Amino acid sequence: MPPSDPTTVFIHSGWRCSSTYVWHRFRASPGVRAYYEPFHEQLAHVTAETINAQTPDNSGLRHPGGETPYLREFDVVLDPAGGVRGFDPGFALDRFWIEPEASDLQQQAYVDGLTAAARERGETPVLACCRTLGRAGWLKRRFGGFHIVLIRDPVQQWLSFYSLRRRPRPTYFELCHYVLLSEMAGCDDVSCALLGEAFDRAGPLAERIAAVRARLKRAPASVSFQAFLAVWLRSYLKALPHADLVVDVDRLARDQAYARTVEHAIEAGCGLRPDFTDCRAPPPHGVSPPVAWRKATRAVVEMMDLRQAIIGPEAPPVLFRKLAPALAALTPAPVGGAARLREAVGALIGGASVARAPSKAYAATARMDGSRR
Repeated sequence: MPPSDPTTVFIHSGWRCSSTYVWHRFRASPGVRAYYEPFHEQLAHVTAETINAQTPDNSGLRHPGGETPYLREFDVVLDPAGGVRGFDPGFALDRFWIEPEASDLQQQAYVDGLTAAARERGETPVLACCRTLGRAGWLKRRFGGFHIVLIRDPVQQWLSFYSLRRRPRPTYFELCHYVLLSEMAGCDDVSCALLGEAFDRAGPLAERIAAVRARLKRAPASVSFQAFLAVWLRSYLKALPHADLVVDVDRLARDQAYARTVEHAIEAGCGLRPDFTDCRAPPPHGVSPPVAWRKATRAVVEMMDLRQAIIGPEAPPVLFRKLAPALAALTPAPVGGAARLREAVGALIGGASVARAPSKAYAATARMDGSRR
C-alpha cells in the first residue's frame, strides 16, 4: 500500500530514453498525478484548450498513451492568465546544471506547487522529465522523494534523434544539446572545440535555440553526436550519485525478470508498482550516418578528461556498460548516395579526422559547404 504521506517520485532521463513510456506506466497507477515534462518551456503558455490538443497519437514521436493529452494533470495548476502557475520558461534549460546547494526560490516554489496540488487530492506526485538529469541533486536536496534515473545506449538514443530529422535539418533534441553544451560550466574549451565558436548564454531560450540552429543547422552528424555525448556524460555523472534506482531501459524491454525486479524496487522505494510487462524494445534504427562511433566517443572522453570517471574505481559501472557499444570498433552500414552526399562532412569528422581538434576540422569543412552562412 502507498504510504499515507505520499513520497514524491522523480523520473530523470534524457530525451528519447523511454521516459514517456515509464511515465505512462506510472500514470496508469491508481492514486497518482503524473506530471509530464514539468520543465518544458511550453508550460509558460499552455491553456486548457492547448492541453487537449496535444496527444501521443498526434505527436509523431512514437509515444505510447493514445488520445489522452500529455499534460492533462496540469489542469489543476493552470493560471487563468495562461500557463502553469509559477512556471518560468527559463526553468527549461537555464537551470539545468544547478548545483545541489544553490538557491532558486522561484523554481522551488514551482515544484512545491505541483506536489501540493497532488497531495491536496490525496494523490502521489510523479514528475517525469527529460530536463532534470543535471538538477537531480538539487531536486533531491530540496524535496527528498524517490529518484529514478533512466539510462539508454547512447548510440541508439542519439540515432533516435537523427531518425526524426526532416531533410538534413537537426531535431529539437539536437538543438537543446547544443545549448546545454554551450552553457556547461568549466567546459568552454570543449564547447568551442565541438561547436566551432562560443554562444551567447544570455537572452530567452527561444533566441538561444535559434542561434545554435542558424550556426549548426548543417553541422555533420558527427558534431551532433559528439555534442550529445558530451552532455550525456556530464548529465549522468551529475545524476547517478543521487539516484535511488537506476533503470537500464534497454534491459527493461528485453528481460522480463529484470522488469519484475525494477517493479519490486520501485514499490519498496515509494509504494507504487507500475506494470512494465508490455515494455518492448524498438528495433535498432536503420539509419546509418557515417560516424566512427569509437573514435568520436574516445575523442569526447579525452577532451573532457573523463577516463577515470568512466573506468576508475569510483566510476558508476552502468556508465561504462552503456558506453561499450559506442566504444566498440563499429563501422557504419552502407548508406544511399543521397544520404552519403548530405553527410559527407560528417564522414570527414566522424572518421579519420575525429581524433584531431574537431573545431579546426569543422571550420575547414564548413567553408567548403557554406554552413557558416
